[in-house]
Amino acid sequence: MTLTKREAELVNETIPALRQHGEHISTVFYKSMLRDHPELNHYFNSVNMHTGRQPRALTALILAFASNIVNISELTDKLERVAQKHASLVIHPEHYEIVAKYLIRAFSAVLGPAMTPEVNAAWTKAYWLMAKMLTGREQIIYKDFGAWTEFRPFTIATKTPETSEGDIVSFTLAPVDGQPLPPFKPGQYVTVRLRIRGHKYRQLRQYSISDAPRPDCYRITVKRDIGAQPDTIESRQFGPFDDGPPISSAASSASDSSIGSVRPHRPGLVSNILIDDFQVGDGVELTHPAGEFFLDTNDPNNSPVILISAGVGSAPLYPMLKAVSEQGIGRPVSWIQASRHDAPFREKVEKIAAQDPNIRVKFFRSRLADGDVISLTSRFHEDFSGLNWEDLWLTNNLAQYFVCGPEKFMNEIGNHLLKNRVDSSRIRYELYSVGSFEMKR
Repeated sequence: MTLTKREAELVNETIPALRQHGEHISTVFYKSMLRDHPELNHYFNSVNMHTGRQPRALTALILAFASNIVNISELTDKLERVAQKHASLVIHPEHYEIVAKYLIRAFSAVLGPAMTPEVNAAWTKAYWLMAKMLTGREQIIYKDFGAWTEFRPFTIATKTPETSEGDIVSFTLAPVDGQPLPPFKPGQYVTVRLRIRGHKYRQLRQYSISDAPRPDCYRITVKRDIGAQPDTIESRQFGPFDDGPPISSAASSASDSSIGSVRPHRPGLVSNILIDDFQVGDGVELTHPAGEFFLDTNDPNNSPVILISAGVGSAPLYPMLKAVSEQGIGRPVSWIQASRHDAPFREKVEKIAAQDPNIRVKFFRSRLADGDVISLTSRFHEDFSGLNWEDLWLTNNLAQYFVCGPEKFMNEIGNHLLKNRVDSSRIRYELYSVGSFEMKR
């Protein structure tokens, strides 16, 4: 199925108006869809919904798809990111049916008389072109998952602070059924599901797996969001699943009087509750590891790997470092990490580097490691720009770069690499948010 020339013209003619009113489309679409299908709230991050990130992301995706309808290869990476996220959230084809109805209705509300039956049919066809591409890819991902395609109960086996401040904490999670866990590609994530008291719907969040594959557990590393300190949120806010795993013993004994104090749209709500209230023995639910941000450990070129992170952005990169080190094939690695204070995993990284002469390590401090700080600092530029070319492998045309951290940090890193003639195809970014990372130059 493809668009005819006339259908493509109709779609392209209306894109400017739809893009101009994208915010309104997002609001109308989600408001009406979730009013009629409240069960879909289980799939959305309430904070991203409240801030508008989630609605804007979907509208931007369909408009970008339509704009590149004759050159879909330009969107391959974005579509793969979406498909991986959908598989991690257990999205199925029937969900696309619901979205189609309300999205086209929102388009009609914006275009008014310009949304003729012919235009409506063209946009409906364009949507289903994208939807079929995504569902087709998602079915392949589900097949790769094997028998584990739904949420699975896990128990917290260990809880370990990664910094002296206690603002970054690692959790090892063991499956309740005791069955061996499948391996994953270093850099991938899992979706964690839990219920918070005062919230009608379950909360889902993605967290990078922060250690090498093990058959008995996965490890995730969680950062406190300073925008939601414990004193601004009633503690013990979550209640047990009606049909899920057990959760924090402290939570289950909480009184209902705290419900009215919950602030459902505070940034970092789930991460902070995990850090403050969930203890060893408590339960969460996980989906199969997924994600398009990963290191290919079977690279025949044995090309250098440069891992650049800030703060908890080191979480998906640490498994990459361990994977290369454990292969023992002499593949060059540069570990470059910025942090405000303590660097997560620093002792572990230095221990690995001490045993492998092919691993170079550089730590430096930067306020850009803090996603809540928007100002750039000269110290950051001095430290990063001062790295020698050998650390960054800038003269090697096969070197691969993996970057994870706050958006401003990644933008600074990306621009620095591009200015030094690193091809964009060799730079991979992981953004801890809905949507895709877009370079700003």
